[in-house]
Amino acid sequence: MSKSSNKLETWGNESTMNMNAILYQNILASPYFKSLYDKKTFHEIVDEIYNEVSYLAPFIKGTTPSTAFCCLFKMWTLRLTIKQIENLIDHADSPYIRAIGFLYLRYVCAPAQLWDWFSYYLDDEEEFDMTGGARAEKCTIGKLVRMLITDQKFQGTMLPRIPVPIARDLNKKLEEYDRQARDAPRDEASDDGDRRRGRSPSSDRRRDYRDDPARGIANDTDMMTTTIIIAAADAVRARHAATIATAATVHGRDPPLGTVDDTRVWKDLQHVEYIVRTVGFLIL
Repeated sequence: MSKSSNKLETWGNESTMNMNAILYQNILASPYFKSLYDKKTFHEIVDEIYNEVSYLAPFIKGTTPSTAFCCLFKMWTLRLTIKQIENLIDHADSPYIRAIGFLYLRYVCAPAQLWDWFSYYLDDEEEFDMTGGARAEKCTIGKLVRMLITDQKFQGTMLPRIPVPIARDLNKKLEEYDRQARDAPRDEASDDGDRRRGRSPSSDRRRDYRDDPARGIANDTDMMTTTIIIAAADAVRARHAATIATAATVHGRDPPLGTVDDTRVWKDLQHVEYIVRTVGFLIL
């Protein structure tokens, strides 16, 4: 992937992330946001979201910005790549990581591209808390995505204005999507719903790795790192298979079927994992 093809097309105010003035100024003045200054990498902020964010609303109390929106704006200062955004919205560890990824897209992505990003997740049923407190408001990723397509406000704060022709087109596409879902035969709708709740094709690929102990090591890595580990897995398996075949030939018999030792492959891959995970941070 070239650098140009991995760059998200953004629009609007490069300084404010298209946030309203009050929210933007309060984030900059927030002691919590200032505490994020020493976090310089995408992975550090993802970890921060995982550890600290417990609801998605933009304010804690009054006009005090929430942890979620401070982390959202911190992500903007990093100018995320397409691959990093995909990592967020398909993340397996926390719905808040995913939700902040969708908010990032709504605030800065070129409006004409929103449907391509959001349409796959309209029926995603992963749940999270929209607000904090004892009576927290629940929401799903699918409802969040629909809200970001159709609403001009998010929990009391204005969202960037979508040009009228694009807003009409988005609403038309959403209506057509819902009409097709209603008209679809029951079995087909069920299968399609299961597919959509699977989050994304990359999520499906991650699940496939769990069928193979030598590939399960790739579960929590990004797509590029995963590709490298899978290639390493195949190479290690091929080496072990060649060793078995050579030994069998020396002893004058056919190599036995299914004798590649997954335990040995796994041990070799532990070394590969350490190298790839370390290098992976540099790749991003």
